[in-house]
Amino acid sequence: WRHLRATMLGILPGAGLGALVLATVSAERLGIVFGVVVLFAILITSLGPRLTLNRGTAIGAGVIAGAMGASSGIGAAPLALIYQNQPGPQLRATLAAIYTLASLLMLAILFGFGRFGAQELQSGLLLMPGYVGGLWIAKRFTARIDRTGTRGAVLAVSAAAALLLIVRSI
Repeated sequence: WRHLRATMLGILPGAGLGALVLATVSAERLGIVFGVVVLFAILITSLGPRLTLNRGTAIGAGVIAGAMGASSGIGAAPLALIYQNQPGPQLRATLAAIYTLASLLMLAILFGFGRFGAQELQSGLLLMPGYVGGLWIAKRFTARIDRTGTRGAVLAVSAAAALLLIVRSI
């Protein structure tokens, strides 16, 4: 809960910016740019200094996550990268709370910009079986990931999301 407020404080203007960008820039270009940005961030965090989780970095990650989430649907990677060094249970609980609140906020903002309606709702509902299946699978691997460390899993999932975004945008 310590950094939740700061992260959400960043997500709010970021989501508004992302919705505005989505309304004016082609989604194909955004996907490539954001995918490359996430891959670059992974490279920096893998080779560079350890990111310190504090109010400033939580707000900054929130702005980037809000903009990316509202405009490309891949907003989780910046948040996962900033929280990557936290213990597994804390990482999962924090990101679950942030993603839930941020998703509701982004949907409301996208609706306000006329970018979320019946078609998007139907598409989202079609993804629910995959979501439920992911929860089921995750429960089987939680203890193993906690023993081996969450950082590698966070980086791998973030990289996979970035690569899929780039491929989808080409």
